[in-house]
Amino acid sequence: MPVRLIHRSVARLARRTGLLATALATAIVSAVALAPPASAATYQYDCRRLLGDGSYSRPLALGNVTGRTVIAVNCPPLTSGAFYTRRFFSFTLTRPARRPSYAGAAFGLDRNHRSAVNPSLLSGPYTVMHTGAGLWTYNRAGVANGRFLPLGPLPGGGMLPAGTYRLEMQKLTSPLGSLGTPWFNVIVVIS
Repeated sequence: MPVRLIHRSVARLARRTGLLATALATAIVSAVALAPPASAATYQYDCRRLLGDGSYSRPLALGNVTGRTVIAVNCPPLTSGAFYTRRFFSFTLTRPARRPSYAGAAFGLDRNHRSAVNPSLLSGPYTVMHTGAGLWTYNRAGVANGRFLPLGPLPGGGMLPAGTYRLEMQKLTSPLGSLGTPWFNVIVVIS
């Protein structure tokens, strides 16, 4: 998936929604190209080496992401079977998220992987934002290559307050369905 196509799709998204997506574009380009971190405020980790097992009670820990971009690359696909249709990540804000702040997944769909990775945001037992609030990014061919939740500002107004959150990544086809997601990168940009 060419990096310039992702950058163009993020730019189109920014024009359509009126949101500043510079930080998101930088994070997606870095994640897809698997380039070294662009600055001291960008941290890239191998998803398979994060602490935790990806369950609700032991989410994969992204740590403190306030004022930085955290990218977890090479996250294994979400596949059929009850445990495998979702994976949880955790992150902590030490202050409210500022504009622009996003969290979500970058991926590449093809004939073998037609199920997108869909993010939801949880605070304790409460859902702060369901995947339906996610913004899609697309490549030049019109194929979805990312789904992101706006954290600053929130869709209903205001900013995400300080605290620890779970980012749930879901495969929305039925648990017993044969569709699986591709490998994906988790991106959290907190300004």
